[in-house]
Amino acid sequence: MRTWPAAGSVLLAVLLLVGFPVAASPASTVALRLGISSPGASGLGFPAVVGVAGAPGGASYADVRINGQVDVFGRDARVVPAPPTQPGVSATGIAADARTGGYWVLFSNGRVEAIDAPALGGPRIPGGGWGQYPAAVAIAAASRGTGYLVLRANGAVDAFGTRAHGSLAHHLAYGATAPVTAVAIAVDAATGGYWIATSSGAVVAFDAPTLGAPALGSRPSGAPTVALAPAGPGVVALESNGRLSAYGTSMGTGAVAVPAGAAAAGITVAGSRLLVAINDGGGAGYRNPLRAVRALVPQEIDQGVDYCGSGPVYALGPGLVLNVSDPGWPSGTFIAYRLSAGPAAGLVAYVAENVTPRVRVGQRVTSATVVGVVHDTKTCLETGWASPTRLGWAMGASQYTGKNSTAFGRNFSALLETLGARPGLTLAGAPGRLAGGWPRWPARG
Repeated sequence: MRTWPAAGSVLLAVLLLVGFPVAASPASTVALRLGISSPGASGLGFPAVVGVAGAPGGASYADVRINGQVDVFGRDARVVPAPPTQPGVSATGIAADARTGGYWVLFSNGRVEAIDAPALGGPRIPGGGWGQYPAAVAIAAASRGTGYLVLRANGAVDAFGTRAHGSLAHHLAYGATAPVTAVAIAVDAATGGYWIATSSGAVVAFDAPTLGAPALGSRPSGAPTVALAPAGPGVVALESNGRLSAYGTSMGTGAVAVPAGAAAAGITVAGSRLLVAINDGGGAGYRNPLRAVRALVPQEIDQGVDYCGSGPVYALGPGLVLNVSDPGWPSGTFIAYRLSAGPAAGLVAYVAENVTPRVRVGQRVTSATVVGVVHDTKTCLETGWASPTRLGWAMGASQYTGKNSTAFGRNFSALLETLGARPGLTLAGAPGRLAGGWPRWPARG
């Protein structure tokens, strides 16, 4: 077992943690606005939350941030600093150990770190891409406190200290381009079985009640599903826009109020409360531009960062559209906009390749503006820093050799990671250097 040292209460004091009213939902549902804004050189502060877990009895709960930092609230309040991780590896979930009151933290490469809980191991997932080696995306504690289950993006389930009851590994259309991915898992306390949620909104039961949830093959509706939580005899599914779908339970019907541009990230039960974690963005007004993309699969970092998936892509923050097309890019799309606020004010971001533009040149945008819609095909999406003087050029173009991750691509990946998107995959080779005074981001620096 590895127990990380507490970091004191200084970091905890600058977290924005506020309960606020919910719309059309029971009084037992509480939304936790977890801001990533705090004083600091970047102007963004803490990396985004990717999961939340409640301790048995409701005395405390914890969130995990995308870099692996854990914030414990309540009776055992503390901050557990992020452990060292390899580039391209991010935290993806957290589960509470009912026996010890500790937590297990899951990373995308299958690594599971124990915080005051037994170290039981995790699946070993090689690097090389989420398409070839599906990443670990969610973790759930066994119903009787004997271990945990790890869910991979292709629907496979690995059991540690307990047993698996089946998986979706051979039922999802998953690959380098992934129309459907597995996104969340929740354990049924009564049967020991579990439910698995997919990016299309399906909730599939394995030795657990079906409860009338959408089945595989259902057409997606609403925003992407991001988390599941067992609630009494049933289960509650959470979408990134705060919408809740309750199956077999009255807890968690309706929606929680999510501010424009923000995104719900996790859900758990702590005592009689259903807690929803919401990333409320940075003080600069920056938000995760990929928050509504379904089946988001990170690819390599090159001039920018490549992703596959489908759905709307938003602007990072306030800015002005400079360009929407360039014949030199796949599908002829190169959407460029100059940011007008925050630590990257004056810099130009781009969204290119297999994207249909939804903005025009001269249009002003915010983090709530859809700049384009990505379609899940072979080339997918590339996003990064654009040249401020040469329209259609990426800042990393002069550093790119065809097989390396550029400094500008790595920097943009770190910004996306800070805001809650999965980081891109780092390629070998010298990255080059950033321009002098270029902003850096908390997730990777």
